[in-house]
Amino acid sequence: MIGFIRIAFCLFLFFTAQPVLAAPPATGDTIPELILPVPFDPAGQEMLGLQGKSTFTLADLDAELIFIEIIGVYCPQCVKQSPGFKTLFNRLGKGKLKGRVAMFGLAAGGTDAEVKQLLTTGQYLFPVLSDPDYVAHKVLGEPLTPYTIVCRPDGTVVYDHLGVVQDIDALYQLIKTLLD
Repeated sequence: MIGFIRIAFCLFLFFTAQPVLAAPPATGDTIPELILPVPFDPAGQEMLGLQGKSTFTLADLDAELIFIEIIGVYCPQCVKQSPGFKTLFNRLGKGKLKGRVAMFGLAAGGTDAEVKQLLTTGQYLFPVLSDPDYVAHKVLGEPLTPYTIVCRPDGTVVYDHLGVVQDIDALYQLIKTLLD
């Protein structure tokens, strides 16, 4: 059944022909409307406030900023990146920042089974969406992984980074400043 839903979703995206970026989104760019599948796990759906939906757009998220980490399920640099983002996730979930940033990962080429396995490792505290046919990855200009995007719900990119973010504190301070 899940396979049928995935195929139907991919066909839906194919026939609706989403605009795609020629290159990964950079700070100041606007991400075209991105139709994403909800996380397959109920905890991920609840974390993003997407219960009862099958797809969503960035504008559907009840947050002031959206943090998107584009990963590869077998990407060693993504594994190296994950402890820092666990720390960032925990810091953003406290005090006056709590609930103001929606965080999720997008597993470029990752199937539900691969993402499910990835989540059992505890590597990610935030939801990770599967993108087995690279549909969303193509819309985002096919960035290498890990690629980090922070944007507004209207798709305006306020931060982008290719590779491992070395200074998590600086990224946290930037997000905090953007929310002030």
